[in-house]
Amino acid sequence: MSIRRVNRFEQERGFITAQGIKRVARARDVSGLDAQVSQQVKQKPLKSLEQVEHRLLVVLHTKAGEVSTLDREVMYVARALAEIQGATEVHALVFGQPNEGLSWADYGVDRLHLVTDEVFDHYVPQAKAAAVSELYHELNAQRVLFGESELGDSDLARRFAVREGLSFGGELYEVTETSVRRASGNQRYQAQSELPQVMALEAGTTGDLDLEFVTAADSSVASAGVSVQAPQEDKFSLPSGDIPLVEADFVISAGNGVTNMDTFNRLAELLDATVGGSRVVVDDGKLPRERQVGATGQIVKASVYLAIGISGAVQHLQGIKDCNYVIAVNNDESCDMVKRADVSVIADAEEWMQGMIAKLEAAQ
Repeated sequence: MSIRRVNRFEQERGFITAQGIKRVARARDVSGLDAQVSQQVKQKPLKSLEQVEHRLLVVLHTKAGEVSTLDREVMYVARALAEIQGATEVHALVFGQPNEGLSWADYGVDRLHLVTDEVFDHYVPQAKAAAVSELYHELNAQRVLFGESELGDSDLARRFAVREGLSFGGELYEVTETSVRRASGNQRYQAQSELPQVMALEAGTTGDLDLEFVTAADSSVASAGVSVQAPQEDKFSLPSGDIPLVEADFVISAGNGVTNMDTFNRLAELLDATVGGSRVVVDDGKLPRERQVGATGQIVKASVYLAIGISGAVQHLQGIKDCNYVIAVNNDESCDMVKRADVSVIADAEEWMQGMIAKLEAAQ
């Protein structure tokens, strides 16, 4: 098993995930492959170790009970390093309560350690670093892997490395069995070094997230082992329209296929979603420039991205590459947005929105 490096901005790559999810596959017919993938998943052997000599630790946070694509990439890299080295277990320390449907066995995790105490939902970085340190020493882990994400993993990786006095590599975009690589000098240069003890990986470090096997994925509730007092916080909710796109958790986005913006805005209001749009919609003056999604607009990292009437230009797909779940509504089943989406609805945008509005209003 090797770590497969890809260009994370290259939209020509196409693949089907272990769950049968269609990813972008331009100029390539991906229809009818779901059944083949399901057949392959059923035939995957169970990976078990008779003797464990080393352990790798992955640290991540759940968001709304889910793990992001970046989290999966970090677990995949850890699994690949474990397979290259041999006799190595992969442990995952997870802050937050994950949803029951997550397939940790498919992610290559041998043992899952859950930190579910609600106090860690607050800003307690030193306590989190102490919790990571405790498990690190308990496992005598060889390396600890984080994602360069905005959920606190980037900061936690650096705090932990400083706390333990370990070698650190951040903003990594390439990992091999012996070295890591990162960009420097405003992306003009590349810096390479030996494998550090603590690694923080950028999105797109690896391309293939489908393992050839599954693991036992035993789980337990981890004890923080540190006394933590939640800070005093005042929480309040902003109207969805006031939330910047880069911070929104649920985004509904309009494309050229949306002919009635009043219908679109009404649906967004009922869903309490933050509004975005494609470049065509913004250029037509239907939405302000700060609501444009894409490489030339705003980079969206929402848990759910609902794209209505958007065909999926390369620049737009780059703007949603970090979204957890993409839902596409389009009458063209061969468009790139449908191929990228986790769930696709092949329908006329106006008819579908009117139907959704009717159901939502009836449920109020």
